This record gives sequence, C-alpha cells and structure tokens, in this order.
Amino acid sequence: MRTLNKKLMTLACATCLTVGMGAVACADTVDLGYGMYGTTSPTVKAVEVMHISTDTRLRNQEQDKFLKVANKSAVDTINNVVKVQTGVAVEPVKGDFLDGYSFYQLQGTDKQGHHIGGLIVINYSKNAIDQVIGMNKTILEKGSDAEKAALKHSISKHVESYSKETAQQQLQGMKSNTIEGAKLAKDLKTINDKLPSQIIGTFDKMLATDKKSSPKSIEEVRSYVDFMAKQVSLDATHVAYKPVQTRYGTAVAGDLRGSLKYDGFRNTYSLIGYAVPTDKGVSLQLLMSDDSSYDYWANELNHMYQTQSLKGGK
Repeated sequence: MRTLNKKLMTLACATCLTVGMGAVACADTVDLGYGMYGTTSPTVKAVEVMHISTDTRLRNQEQDKFLKVANKSAVDTINNVVKVQTGVAVEPVKGDFLDGYSFYQLQGTDKQGHHIGGLIVINYSKNAIDQVIGMNKTILEKGSDAEKAALKHSISKHVESYSKETAQQQLQGMKSNTIEGAKLAKDLKTINDKLPSQIIGTFDKMLATDKKSSPKSIEEVRSYVDFMAKQVSLDATHVAYKPVQTRYGTAVAGDLRGSLKYDGFRNTYSLIGYAVPTDKGVSLQLLMSDDSSYDYWANELNHMYQTQSLKGGK
C-alpha cells in the first residue's frame, strides 16, 4: 500500500507540474532585421507568416528569389513615380532597396477582449536611402517651387549620405507633430479628391501590360474599377509622430487612427509605426489593427521597444 501511495503521489506531482508548465505563457520573438529582435509580452502570441532575414546566411534559395523580385518591383515603381510626378531629370535608382522583410500575426487577450494585429517589418538598405537622398537633392536644386516646397522638411537638405549616427542626430532634434481637427480634415480632402484618379491610373498601367485580354474585356474591367474607385474614401481622427529612445537606440514613432469608407460601409483601423536607424539601413515596423485595439497594441509595442520620449519630441 505504501508503495502504491508513493506511485500515486509521484503521478500527481508530475501531473501538476505538467499542467503548471502548460499554464505558464511564454513570450515570442520577432525578427526586426539587422540583428535586432523583439520579445512580446507573455500573453501575446506571434505567428510567423513570412520571414526573409537580412542575414544572407539564413536565407534559402526561394527567399532570395522572392527578395530579388521585390527589389526589382520597388526600383521600377520608384523610377516610374518619379518620372510621372517630377519635372526634373534625376538619376534612376538601381540595386537592392530591401535587405529583408517579415510579417507576423499577433494575438493577445485582456479584460477588453481578444486583439489581433499584423506586424510588418521592412528593412531598407543604406544603398536605397543614399539614392533617395541624392534624388531629393537634385529636385531641391532643379525642381519647381512646388516640388521644393514638398521637400522643405526633408532630411536630404542636411546630409550627403546615410549613416546611423547622422540619422540619430537628426531625430534627436526633431519636434513632435500631431495633426487633428480642421488641418487634418483639409489634408484628407486633398487626398480623397486625388484618390480615385490615382487608383484608376494604377490599374490603367497594369491593364496596359495585359496582352492576353480582349479590348472589350479590358474596357469592362476599367469601367468596374472606375465605379469602385469613386466609392472609396479615407478618414482619420489622429496622425502624429515623435522622436523616441528605444532599446535599439534613437528612433521615430508614429501613429494613425482612422477608417476606410466604401459604399456606405466604414472599417476602422489604426497604424502604429517605428523607424529604427542601424549601421546597414533602416528597419521600419508597422503594426496594423482595428482601432478598438489601438491602446492594447500601443502598450505592447512600448513594452517591446522600452519606449521613452525624447526632449526633442515634447
């Protein structure tokens, strides 16, 4: 009997230990690129949807191929946009713009309920930033008054090339900015006035490359897109950015809260972003969620980054 009791006690202890271990939530790790990693709170689960490391040694052939295609698309898009929107002859960009890319689905629960967010990490290379600086300098020198005005706050006015130290110095002197009320409403009206033509213009370029569809089919698609584009509008209640100090160094944090309206329906959203300078480039992290989860994810990112406001941001 004594032996049986010992076995039962051992089994009970093992069961309690197993259940106890299962009940303890474990934090997850997300790759922010360039050797930086973030750790979630124990109550937040991070699921990797896509991950292409900035470390070439950690990438497979398929990931290298995907990144090559993404870089070509980025270069083509930037060159086309600059050509259409700028009246200045600038040197076309080339080379790799992206060093890595990741997407994680985040989930967490608190007293308010269940929260879902999508974390996108985009790693912009030093090569990309240097070329954009050079492009902006050309526009500031030779562009129209309107083009120069659009770049009046550009960091390109103050630097010749990108470096982590220079970027951090610029951020430390940055003033925080919040746009709300009448100013935001005015900016949104300008955006919404141009939105249909921009959507249609993008689809027209895509349709122009379609060599298989008949002219009738293309016209039907264009008519449908034209109708749909006029039903879409953006709304926002808050846009802000400020310099911050994080566990990864000086960075800039921003957020946007608003909604996307389509044909009478309204979908609320929030977007929280961090841009962190590194020696090899800039890591941009964007967390998207429903606006009802904004406070939850803002607190989670503050925990992950150990965020502190800088004097320049007050």
